[in-house]
Amino acid sequence: MKRLISCLCTAALLAAGTAAAQTQPTIGVRAGIGTDINGGIAFGGGINFLMVAGKNHVELGVVGFGGSFEETSDNGYNEYVETTDILVIGALANLLLNYSPDAAQAFFVVGFGLASVSMDWKETSLTDSSLGTRFGANGSMQEEDGSGGGTVFNIGGGRTFGQGLDIRIEVPTIVAFAAPGEAAAVIPTFLLTAGKRF
Repeated sequence: MKRLISCLCTAALLAAGTAAAQTQPTIGVRAGIGTDINGGIAFGGGINFLMVAGKNHVELGVVGFGGSFEETSDNGYNEYVETTDILVIGALANLLLNYSPDAAQAFFVVGFGLASVSMDWKETSLTDSSLGTRFGANGSMQEEDGSGGGTVFNIGGGRTFGQGLDIRIEVPTIVAFAAPGEAAAVIPTFLLTAGKRF
């Protein structure tokens, strides 16, 4: 699967490079930080190529997302804390609606990509000794890690400021095909990102 993702990333860059002679795409970089639905820390960034697609633009690039998310639950007797650390590297294609890098205006983003997803999942309890590895007086924990393929669905909006500058509020939703342990397979994140086009 990692070889497939690598090929997809290479194909995206080659496609952008092939189109360069026809549409003269510009190179852009962007990065940002945000959260998930449980208040964890999320971050993302990447490098991309912008090409004209009719009245809109298409952005092809290699992206990375990461974060650490925590969720607390209980069964009426014991409390459990689940922690998931995730790293995503993949190829993402965004359709930018009403986008102009040289104007100051609002625009919308819709995207889809394929990625390699690595996850570390851990569950701990200070009062339940049945999870696996014991610690403390009555506590225990269990953990698993793994990696595999996944997808990224992206939606959002932003504003350009001219001279290739823009900011966006994006909701990249990561879907892992093989989440370890009881880690969530679908992870919506919320990112505030800034980008510069050259």
